[in-house]
Amino acid sequence: MNCRKSFFTLIALLISSLTFAQLGETFDIERPEKYAEKQIGYEKTYTKKFGLPRRFIQNTISHYNFFFNANEKLKDIILKAKEIQKDSFDRLLNYYSFSLAETKNNKTDLDSVIQKASGGILLHDLRTNWVDNFYLLIGKAYLLRNDFDSAEMTFNYINYEYAPKTKDKDRILAGSRDNDLNGNNVYSISTKEKKNIKTKLFERPPSRNEAFLWMIRSNIENEDFGSASGLIQTLRNDPVFPKRLYNDLDELTGYLYYKLQIYDSAAHYVVKSLSLHEGKNDKARREFLAAQLYELGNNAPLSSAYYAKSVQHTLDPIMEVYARLYSIKLNKSEDPKVIENNIAALLKMGRKDAYTDYRDIIYYFAAQMELERKQTDKAKIYLLKSTSYAGNNISQKNKSFLALADISYLEKNYRDASNYYDSVGLGDPGLKDVATIVSRKEVLKQLVGFIETVETEDSLQTIAKMPEGERDDYLKKLLRRLRKESGLKEEASFGNTSGGTSFPDQTKPVNLFEPNNGEWYFYNNSMKSRGYTEFKKKWGNRSNIDGWRLSANFNGGANTPVRNNNQSAPLSGNTKKTVSELTIDALLANLPLTDSAVRFSNDTIQSSLFAIAKLYHYELEDVKLAIETYETLLKRFPKFSKAEELYYNLYLCYLKAGDTQKAASLKKLMETQFANGKYTAEILQPGKGSGNPNSAATAAYTTIYNLFLEGKFEEALTLKKQADTKFGNNNWTQQLLYIEAVYYIKNRQDSLALNSLANLVNLNATSPLGLKATTLSEVLKRRSSIEAELQQLNITRATEDTTIMRDAPVVNTTPVAPAKPVITPATPTVITPVAVTPTPAKPKDTLKTVTAPKPSKYIYKADSLAKQYVGVVLTKVDNIFINEARNSFVIFNRSSGRSLNVDPAVLDTDTRILLIGNFSNANDALGYLKNVQAKAATEIVPWLAKDKYSFILISDENMQLLWKDKNVEDYKNFLKETFPGKFQ
Repeated sequence: MNCRKSFFTLIALLISSLTFAQLGETFDIERPEKYAEKQIGYEKTYTKKFGLPRRFIQNTISHYNFFFNANEKLKDIILKAKEIQKDSFDRLLNYYSFSLAETKNNKTDLDSVIQKASGGILLHDLRTNWVDNFYLLIGKAYLLRNDFDSAEMTFNYINYEYAPKTKDKDRILAGSRDNDLNGNNVYSISTKEKKNIKTKLFERPPSRNEAFLWMIRSNIENEDFGSASGLIQTLRNDPVFPKRLYNDLDELTGYLYYKLQIYDSAAHYVVKSLSLHEGKNDKARREFLAAQLYELGNNAPLSSAYYAKSVQHTLDPIMEVYARLYSIKLNKSEDPKVIENNIAALLKMGRKDAYTDYRDIIYYFAAQMELERKQTDKAKIYLLKSTSYAGNNISQKNKSFLALADISYLEKNYRDASNYYDSVGLGDPGLKDVATIVSRKEVLKQLVGFIETVETEDSLQTIAKMPEGERDDYLKKLLRRLRKESGLKEEASFGNTSGGTSFPDQTKPVNLFEPNNGEWYFYNNSMKSRGYTEFKKKWGNRSNIDGWRLSANFNGGANTPVRNNNQSAPLSGNTKKTVSELTIDALLANLPLTDSAVRFSNDTIQSSLFAIAKLYHYELEDVKLAIETYETLLKRFPKFSKAEELYYNLYLCYLKAGDTQKAASLKKLMETQFANGKYTAEILQPGKGSGNPNSAATAAYTTIYNLFLEGKFEEALTLKKQADTKFGNNNWTQQLLYIEAVYYIKNRQDSLALNSLANLVNLNATSPLGLKATTLSEVLKRRSSIEAELQQLNITRATEDTTIMRDAPVVNTTPVAPAKPVITPATPTVITPVAVTPTPAKPKDTLKTVTAPKPSKYIYKADSLAKQYVGVVLTKVDNIFINEARNSFVIFNRSSGRSLNVDPAVLDTDTRILLIGNFSNANDALGYLKNVQAKAATEIVPWLAKDKYSFILISDENMQLLWKDKNVEDYKNFLKETFPGKFQ
């Protein structure tokens, strides 16, 4: 036991030294006393010959005692993570069938793998064939442990230590003549693998090539997309890279595009890598994922085809159901008969016994199809059916209730929306945007409470104004109905008697056992039934609330309005009034029959209406209903105590609605009636006495604008709502409204997008952004017909050998052998493909307009005759707006009569570059650059703040250097020195 303990202590020390050792460093380890004078296996490497017997023994032990066990444990870790991950087929699947978040939790087993692999290295001769395999295992374990930096260090070590060497043991540099046996200058970084029978039968392939793939995976997980895409492109152009790993490279390429949300290219590479997945269910899952990605890429035919393949291969009934549903849903058309046939196919599927357990999902899909053709009433029917069939499927029930709530919310049916939002269980981990649900739920709860308060008070006043005899008859009829519905007996007389509910004698003990056989009450159905009947007879239909009170909220139905005339006007909604007994006296006590009771009732109505109007105005941003409620309040109560604040809010609503005439009239009225009021001052001099809130508003909305651009949408929307409430008007700048509209369009929230665009146009319809907003609104209104036309087009994907990889260095400076480069997906908003301009031959004469630069301190090279790209450097801009900017430059180029490629490239997590070109030389590129610099802020991207983009000029060679250096500011300084006066 002590020996084993000493052994593991030694291994731990060795691992720690190995992990942090620099290349070429010797180990100086303080060993346990037992091993103080003993040599460890790796120390014998340089003291003994590595003959055939020693080679055989060392390789065999390394393989079967160490590598095999560590590798099997690693497989088990991944298998357990796969079993834990539960796929949700109603949303985009995870790219891999296991999550690194789950493998990370298995730290003990991963440490065991690292320990075992490290022992395999250190306890054996370093000349065995398994050392590189051990290092690869260590790197994989670090990656699965989410320790990406350590993983990359390990893979880099494999790359360096096991790089190809000459006969003199010197490392071969990439691109050198030694790299190719024929003396050709070939750019290759891979290790050439032997293909003889002996090697295939008795040796594992070198791990260095696989380490490159795992380095790509580590870069992607670490969101270093620039490094990942660069390495992918290099390996694709590498003539030595082994064909056996092509499918693995395809899978990683798909993962990169998946992360970058370039879905059609991701789908293409998922399909290319299908052969990696042998099990039926794994293959079906990948086919389902490919179908989803094709659907997101607007390729309905291929999407439908892969859903069908998934149905054929899957063993998971839920996957089958969703695949069939999505296939039916993809059969889109403007023809009503096609949609009806799709819905009929769904309902027919729901009637089959095989799909009984999935009717909630089926009816949900039927509702979605009805929503697509604007049949909200039918959609509601199917959604309610979905909730009734959901059973224990809480996730699906939540989705159906949430859909019902959203429909009611958009229809401004806030009472139903409140009920449906209240039915959504917030504990569901599958819910998205829980903060919005909670916010709407609370706001609507308040709104409905205030509305019910107004309705109750109006009803009480109506009853109180009846003639006394008519009122008494009405109350008697009402009382009979209430007592009957509560399970109470009718009173013999309806005079002014207490006549309340009788209470049982609680002094008698309750016997919970059957007197005859001693059977417990809850096991005896007869006793339970009898007890329920007695309870209902004595207590009536009780609500499940504390205090055993009878709720009596009057809504024209079974309940009656009640009042406590001593209470003050409510400060919030949802005020529930209760009565302890159902009698004429109790009902009369709640009616406003005195002057003070009427005043109290009117005060309650006024405060509630004002609260309703403000909720419409600031929380729901429903200007129309806010105006109606403010005007109703003024009409009913002209002497409202908070008239100045009401006028101010109404003034803001008129401005937001574009009714400037009414706003001006109200402003004049406030100047007359409230000349010295604080709200009047706010209109005349915004921010008076409040610390210059104009600058505060500008700072707040600038922050919101930047959050939108950076893709932090939820945070931006939350802060915007707060700012709108504080500063009174959410029409800050056209830039903010435009990017807000683009965000809503991306999320298919077209009504919100149209609202933002309309507000933008109201600010300035003739500005460049106002004109763009008008055009965008017209296109957005025809979205469904445009999408239908696009789906019917037979668009041919560009061939692989004519495309450039997106988000990677576009061109390698070193000559490479032909290989299959990565496909660039078509941009959805650009229908006509942009032709590539043939690159003209390099001119022989030197350019007069651009002088040759002097030697500088920078690593970049100045060559005015080299082909150039104009780069638009975007800083902290989300992919949504990068695509919008790309489309803007494509449209500008086309309108200018130039066919130029505009390709986005990833430099790092914060920086993207739109590469426009290419141009034959620097003079041509500078001429184009001068033009776009002058028009960018006014015509091309007026919605983009100037500090979010800048322009550069870059050649192929400098592009490669920039991808390694990643210092844009340094490169900009180089341009200023190289081209004086051309760059600011």
